[in-house]
Amino acid sequence: MAVDEATKKQNELELFQIDEESILPFFESHLEELRNFITEKKSQNLCLLEILKQFIRSYKLPFNMQRYMAVQSTYIRQSLQEKMQDRQMAVSRWIQENASRHRNRMIQLQCLYLDRIKERLLPEIEKMLERKQGELLEKLQEKQTKL
Repeated sequence: MAVDEATKKQNELELFQIDEESILPFFESHLEELRNFITEKKSQNLCLLEILKQFIRSYKLPFNMQRYMAVQSTYIRQSLQEKMQDRQMAVSRWIQENASRHRNRMIQLQCLYLDRIKERLLPEIEKMLERKQGELLEKLQEKQTKL
């Protein structure tokens, strides 16, 4: 359903760039090239409509460049916005599916790292624990002497 809506919006946006009032001025501004093109295609016995279509395909120019650029800019913004939404959904899905496993892996790596630095770490931790133990004993003794 969302894909159909997106396609519909894109089609509407693309149709908007075709400015019917610009069609004749477009061919008029490319009249010399069009005449040369018609001369080249004369041997193919094509009707004028087919020649005009081939001319447009060959030259790859929009009828109204300003409108074309405005539509292209809008389309780019929409695409980027959709990609950001897709990215956010992908991140959210990854978190739901992998966060617990990732957290467990990180905890395991932390434990392995402790093994790696235990010679430096354990003496420091023991000092901290002894210091805290001493502080708690002091507080306890202070409370007892106040009673």
